[in-house]
Amino acid sequence: MAGRAATLVIGLALVLAASGCAGTVVGDGPVGSQRSSGALTVHSRWESCAAATPADGSDGDGGQDALALPRMDEGFEPVAAVVCRAGPQQRPSGGLDLVAVEDRADDVTALVNALRLPDDKPTEGACTLDLPFVPWLALLDGKGRWVRPGVPIDACRKPRHEFRTAYEQLRTKRVTTRVLREIESDKAAASGCSQAWADMVWVAGQSGGHQDNTPGPLPADETQVGVCVYRVPPSEQGSGKPAGTFQSGGRLTAGRWAAVKRVLTGAGVASACTTPSSRFAVLHLPAGLIYVEADGCRRVLIEGGTGSGVMRQGTAELTSLLFDQ
Repeated sequence: MAGRAATLVIGLALVLAASGCAGTVVGDGPVGSQRSSGALTVHSRWESCAAATPADGSDGDGGQDALALPRMDEGFEPVAAVVCRAGPQQRPSGGLDLVAVEDRADDVTALVNALRLPDDKPTEGACTLDLPFVPWLALLDGKGRWVRPGVPIDACRKPRHEFRTAYEQLRTKRVTTRVLREIESDKAAASGCSQAWADMVWVAGQSGGHQDNTPGPLPADETQVGVCVYRVPPSEQGSGKPAGTFQSGGRLTAGRWAAVKRVLTGAGVASACTTPSSRFAVLHLPAGLIYVEADGCRRVLIEGGTGSGVMRQGTAELTSLLFDQ
């Protein structure tokens, strides 16, 4: 949705291969990484993923740098593999956490054989622009030492399919799971709201448009309408796309929605104003969204199912109906 703040998204799709292609490129492909000519670093003893990877879980998008790491030679004999990754995990109580997990595999013969394959010669033909997922992978030997091996690449400078297949078939056991941070609170999940949302009233107001558009018909009074209220931190107020954090949410009763609809139907053109809002509400309709500022300019943005917007001026009555619950 247009208003949803990009919080997660963010690199958390833990898949091996992209499902589509954004286009093609000739030669080195989308990666274009040059293999390091240095020796593979051998660490004295494996401790944990927590010690080896970034504490904030930013390794969650995998280990793309492994496409350029030095290759593993015959001098290191792995007996186990450890995979470190981060991703979303739902709590039994309904909320969502970003967690870091450590998985271990003790049968690594196929994986090691694939890792020892040579890099293919770069093609002079066309390559797709998709970038397959590369895991953050450590190999351990019988002495407890560990390395991060370079992953062999194909003619388009992507992981060779033999490596991808070996990794997909790797049988692992969970060692640890640790919570990095909360993505969505239990309260937000129970209310049907997202933990974060962007203040699109402010965004639309900055463009100076939407005043002459005509609002489409609003849902009938008996339709249940969801409402989510977000607070905008001072650091976000007045920014290009202010991000609000969840404060409260639920459903409007038929009577309250009837009152809101009456106010919106009679609302006039929004007044010129440059005062940011500290809170805003998002009304989720069967088709479209309505944004309402709690303070500041007290403007309203009515978005239809096609995303077109209509700016109108809110009132004290509308503020009371949506924020004094």
